[in-house]
Amino acid sequence: MPSKPILIHKLTPAQIALVDRLTASENGVTMDALEYREIVAYQELQRLGMADMQIGKRRKVTIVLTDLGAQVRASGYVSRNPVVRLTEPQIAALRFLAGERRHYRDIPAHMIDVCRRMSLRGWAAWEEDVVGQFWIRITMDGWNILKLADATLN
Repeated sequence: MPSKPILIHKLTPAQIALVDRLTASENGVTMDALEYREIVAYQELQRLGMADMQIGKRRKVTIVLTDLGAQVRASGYVSRNPVVRLTEPQIAALRFLAGERRHYRDIPAHMIDVCRRMSLRGWAAWEEDVVGQFWIRITMDGWNILKLADATLN
């Protein structure tokens, strides 16, 4: 029987980076200026009510931080509501990556998309070596999440 997901109340590294970027800009950031990782973080923040979209001049879509997003930033990026639900496959992927950095071909097929999601959140990072091969490794934030998961499950 699968266990219940672990509720994480702190923003992910990718969400924190986007919140900081939105805070630094006076009028928000245009959607065209966002990278894919930031778009995913924006979508998560929008569902949580921490970021919103505005249509500006010349129909440019601009992403802005809401009042709730500013409050969460002021509280050290910790939200009252869960930000992420950490599931068993995600914990398994973090444990898999914790052993050592892994080459793309070494990742089991059922874990590839989970590892991709972990990298979008900032808990894992893809690197390219001199030969042009891609490796994935766990980040310090990923280690912290894994320690939290182990402490919760034990």
